[in-house]
Amino acid sequence: MVVAGIILSSCSEKKFDEIDTDPKNPVNVPVKSLIPSVTAGVPYYVNGTELAFYCSVFSEQTAGTYLDMRSADRRQNINSQLSENAWQSLYTTVMMDLNTIILKGSTGGDEEGNWKYVGIAQVLMAYTMGTTTDIWGRVPFSEAFQGEKNRKPKYDNQKDIYEKLQSMLDEAIVNLDKDSRQTPGTEDMIYSGDTEKWKKAAYAVKARLYNHLSKIDPAGSAQNALNCIAKSFSSSDDDLIFKKWSGSLDATHQNTWYRESAERSQMSLSLTMDSLMLKNNDPRLYSFFTGTNAALNGQSTEDPSDRLYSVISSNVLYPDASLPMITYEEIKFIEAECNLRIGQSNAANMKYQHAVYSALKRYGIDSTEVSPIANLTFYNNVLKKEPEDITVELIVKQKYIALFPFQSVEAYTDWRRTGFPKLKNPLGNPPRRFPYPQNEISSNGANVPAVVTTSGVWWDDGSED
Repeated sequence: MVVAGIILSSCSEKKFDEIDTDPKNPVNVPVKSLIPSVTAGVPYYVNGTELAFYCSVFSEQTAGTYLDMRSADRRQNINSQLSENAWQSLYTTVMMDLNTIILKGSTGGDEEGNWKYVGIAQVLMAYTMGTTTDIWGRVPFSEAFQGEKNRKPKYDNQKDIYEKLQSMLDEAIVNLDKDSRQTPGTEDMIYSGDTEKWKKAAYAVKARLYNHLSKIDPAGSAQNALNCIAKSFSSSDDDLIFKKWSGSLDATHQNTWYRESAERSQMSLSLTMDSLMLKNNDPRLYSFFTGTNAALNGQSTEDPSDRLYSVISSNVLYPDASLPMITYEEIKFIEAECNLRIGQSNAANMKYQHAVYSALKRYGIDSTEVSPIANLTFYNNVLKKEPEDITVELIVKQKYIALFPFQSVEAYTDWRRTGFPKLKNPLGNPPRRFPYPQNEISSNGANVPAVVTTSGVWWDDGSED
């Protein structure tokens, strides 16, 4: 029921003002009551709605074969309407509540001393704001979340946002260790109040953010990420992952990718993913998809009934399927890439191997199934590697498969960082950032950066605009 409560329609500014003054609606919600909505809402809005669907198509983890996803794949309607819902949900639904928890529980707040709640909210804020700036570039942060006090917040430079997020995560780690007025329990829908796991998650988010700076500071960002990884996940038991879908017949209690597939089914197997996995005889291909009938991105025939192309299978999409945010194998792939960037090829090879085996294990594939006897092609192409064979391309391609399908936002970021995998859409590359939404252009136009979607964000091309 908590999950159902966070899946709300976006509201206009006028509506929010009405809510602020409606005596039937509480205006002073305790942090304990806000934690369920944010620990369910962050994975939902970042990893489980159209933001993730568009990134899946742009990165060619899937091909758009119906409705909006087909249009996006054909480079149509990539305008200020495309990101309206995602922006509204992230700012007015998720991050507004996270900011409230942080303010209320911190020094001077209504619930001063609720430090563990503050720490959780800071980890989730860094995760969500990090995604937001990765998608759009310059966005409101320092002046955001003030409601009617400031309806025209400035847009901060991405470089400054990244620095603030790293500081916020450092604060979160400290706050999670403090004595707290209350200790979260089952209202925390991710870790059930386990603050040691939240600290590991904070270090995992820090490592991911540092790794995004591979173009800006290759060696320095790699070493910073490695320092954080040493204190992050030690196994898949530590995954930052949402598992609380009930799987009931009520659609609001089901995995959102599953609902998308059941109700609209806009995405199918892409030729990019199919080719990458077929080449290596990857055993996950037949677990991920219903077949091997792939669509070429940008050239697909409309397929509303899933008769022409293979789609994501029920092994992956089912009513109570978990929704990963950051996984142990992602951290191992980051570790491999960072070791390689600082010239530690032996360590890079070891962590790469570990990452691949961990990614296979998530889908029930053990080492005997990818041994030289059982699967010589996969073993030779993916696993039988010497330190001198390890490249960024090899690491990122295997990470790309491991991120499928729920972590498509990160796959889109990796493609922009590294150029891997090579995309096949004959219409050309996808946008390197999302367009700003029309409601921002209309209400805060003087502050909205004048950019085109073919320009990269700061960590991509070194320019803030």
